[in-house]
Amino acid sequence: MVVKNKTSQRRDEWLPDVERADIPIYLAVAEAIAADIQDGRLRGGDHLPTQRTLAKRLNLDVTTVARGYSEAARRGLVEARVGAGTFVRRSSPQPTRVGRQFDLADRSMNQPPDVADPDVLTAIADSFQVVSESMPSVLRYQPLGGSMRDRAAAIRWLSNRGIDAGPEAVYVTAGAHVALGAIVAKIGSPDDVIGCDQITYSGIKEVASTLRRRLMGLPGDAHGMLPAALDRAARENRVRVVYVNPTLRNPTVETMPIQRRSEIVQVARKHGIAIIEDDAYGMLPTAGPPPFAALAPEITFYVTTLAKCLAPGLRIAYLVAPRDQRASGVLSALRAVSVMASPVCATLATYWIESGLADAVLASVRSSTRARQRLLKRYLPADIVQTDEHAFHAWIRLKKPWTRAHLVDWMRGYALGVVASDRFCVDIEAPEALRVCLGGAASLQETELAIQALWGALQTEPNAI
Repeated sequence: MVVKNKTSQRRDEWLPDVERADIPIYLAVAEAIAADIQDGRLRGGDHLPTQRTLAKRLNLDVTTVARGYSEAARRGLVEARVGAGTFVRRSSPQPTRVGRQFDLADRSMNQPPDVADPDVLTAIADSFQVVSESMPSVLRYQPLGGSMRDRAAAIRWLSNRGIDAGPEAVYVTAGAHVALGAIVAKIGSPDDVIGCDQITYSGIKEVASTLRRRLMGLPGDAHGMLPAALDRAARENRVRVVYVNPTLRNPTVETMPIQRRSEIVQVARKHGIAIIEDDAYGMLPTAGPPPFAALAPEITFYVTTLAKCLAPGLRIAYLVAPRDQRASGVLSALRAVSVMASPVCATLATYWIESGLADAVLASVRSSTRARQRLLKRYLPADIVQTDEHAFHAWIRLKKPWTRAHLVDWMRGYALGVVASDRFCVDIEAPEALRVCLGGAASLQETELAIQALWGALQTEPNAI
C-alpha cells in the first residue's frame, strides 16, 4: 500500500491522505512522509506542520500524529529540533515501508545517554589502541579481583565519592550484578532476611530469587527507608542484611539525605546488620551526601559500576568489602561466579580513569542527562513526575483512566524505556506508576519526540488512541 499526498505542497502546508489507509493511522502518517520523500514532494530541510496543526487538519488526536512523527524519526526520515519543530532530514535514508523497531529488551534497561561530544568519541575510539598494545596479556587469566594497576585505578575513581580504601579491600568485578550476587551469596546465613525498600531495584530481586534468599520490603518516606522500620524488622523478622540504593534510587529517584543515612547506620550497628550499598548512580550528581561506605566502612559492602555513569558496554564494577573474614567469602563467590572481570574491559576502564577520559565521558553523560530532564520538565506536569536533574530516569505516577499496563503497551517501540512498577515492588501492591528511562534514545531530538508522545497519551483517554 502506498499512501499519497493530497497536494504537492511542502513545508507547513503538507497534508497526507490517511482516510482510507488500511494500516494504523499513525503508521499511515509515517508512510506518507516516506512516500513523499521518495517522490520528491518533501525534501531535506522542509518544515513539517506542528503536531497540533496537522492533528486539527486531519481531525485526529495529537497523540496519533506524535506517534506518526516518532515512527518517521525512528526510520531516520525526520528530526525534531528543540524549540523549532520537526524537519525532513537533509540526509534522509531511502524510505522503507516497515520502520525499524527498537530492541525492547535494551530499551527497558536503565542506561545513560550515549556520548555526543565528537572529541570525546574520538578519544574513546583511540582508547581501544591501548587494548591492542596490551596483547597478548589481556587474553590471559588475570588475578582474582583485578591486577594491582586496575585496583589502583579503582581506588582513584572511588576517591571521587569520598571512599578511602586500600587495594586489599577493593575488587574489580564483571559488573554490578556479579558483585551483588557474590555479596548476597556469602554474607549472613541462608535463614537471614534481607531488608530493602518496598519499591527497589529489580536486579536485587532477581539476585535474591536466584540464590533463594528472602527479601523483606520496608516502608519509607520521601527521604528513603524508615530507621524505625529497619529496627523493628531486625527485632521481629531476623533482618541481618539491608540493601540500599541511596543516591538517585532506581526507580523512584530519591536521594537519601545525610541525616537519614546516619540513622540507618545507627540501627545497623545496634543489630549487627550488614549494609549492601548499591551506588550505581552515585557519580552522576556533582555533589551529595557521603556514601554508607564512608560513614560505616566496617559494616558496608559497597558496589559501584561504570555501566551507569559511563557506558553500559563497559562491564566493570568495583566492590569494596569490610576488612574482616566476610571479605574472603565474597572473594570465593566471585571466583565461583565469574573467575575474573574481562581483561579487555578492565584495561579500558583503567586507561579511561588514568588518562582522564572517564571524567570527560562522565561530563558528557551529565550534560546530556540534564538536557533530557529539561525536556521532561517542559512537557510533563510536575505533579506526576518524580525525578532529579542528575538522573536519566524518572518515576511517573499515573492518573485515571490510564493504567500502567495500558501505557506500557501504548509506548512500546518508542525511544523511552517504560517499565511498569510491578517489576520493582516487594511486599506491597504495585502502584499505578512507571519508570521512564531517558537515556536510551539516540539523540535529544528522538528523546523529545518520545516525550511528546508520552505527554500526548496522558492528555487522552486510553480507548481514544
